[in-house]
Amino acid sequence: MGKKWGMVMRSMWKGSISFGLVNIPVSLYKATEDHTTSFRSLHEECRNPIQYKKWCPVCNREIANNEIIRGYEYAPGNYIVLTDDDLEKLPLPTLRAIEILHFTNKDDIDPIFFEKSYYIGPGEFGAKPYKLLHDAMEATGKVAVAKVAFRTSEHLAVVRIHNRGLVLNMIHYPDEVRKLEGVPGITEIDHIAVNEDELEMAKTLIEQISGAFRNDYKSNYQEALKALINAKIENVEIESPVTPRSNNVIDLMDSLKRSIERMRSQADTSEKAIEATGTDVGTAIDPTHATLEKPKRRRRRKINEE
Repeated sequence: MGKKWGMVMRSMWKGSISFGLVNIPVSLYKATEDHTTSFRSLHEECRNPIQYKKWCPVCNREIANNEIIRGYEYAPGNYIVLTDDDLEKLPLPTLRAIEILHFTNKDDIDPIFFEKSYYIGPGEFGAKPYKLLHDAMEATGKVAVAKVAFRTSEHLAVVRIHNRGLVLNMIHYPDEVRKLEGVPGITEIDHIAVNEDELEMAKTLIEQISGAFRNDYKSNYQEALKALINAKIENVEIESPVTPRSNNVIDLMDSLKRSIERMRSQADTSEKAIEATGTDVGTAIDPTHATLEKPKRRRRRKINEE
């Protein structure tokens, strides 16, 4: 059974936001979840699931999870053991606090840096300072660059406004983002000239396809996967989509023109449908896909076990 969006979230980290000399008690909650279909690894010959065993080559036996401890190899073949209690004693102020380093303009951080999102909720006696920080950030248009530690690593993060609350986004450290120049072919585009007709045509197409960010986007992958699985079960063929060919320089203008004509035709069809039914049908999605049942989800490790 999938999670219900309306259910009360369970906190997976408790601490505080360190804001100058102010400490705001807060808790973190997962802001997103993945909806994917899981596969089993099978032995090709007998089609049975593969078993993965944790094996000790010295004791020559399988090891249970409760027998496994954390070790650090400080020299070849020499280990020290680090327990959960040891990690709780790290001399790191960010272990129990989201330490705000400074504030910056919200548009100064490129989205390429962003990773996971977590809701920040006010803790006990933290509602007033939480609301104060939220309103002050909203009034100034700023976001906070911060650091927070979860046992095995210290993360760079951004605290930002999200509706009436705060969100913490884990972000990459600058040295973790690879240089764009390493992308094959990227340097050649500097020497390519785009003529005005092509540019105006492309701008027109962009304007016609433009619209506000909505809340009804969904992935069609799971539906297509379900259709493929059903076809395999029933031993029938499934029609594969035609792979679109890439445009070359010769037909670029023609493709732009035909794209604009198609968008205008769709707009006319939509307007006629609104006049006839009073309902905005929008851009239709192929309804022939089968509905995919949500798969059972395996429990994942909490963030403080990373």
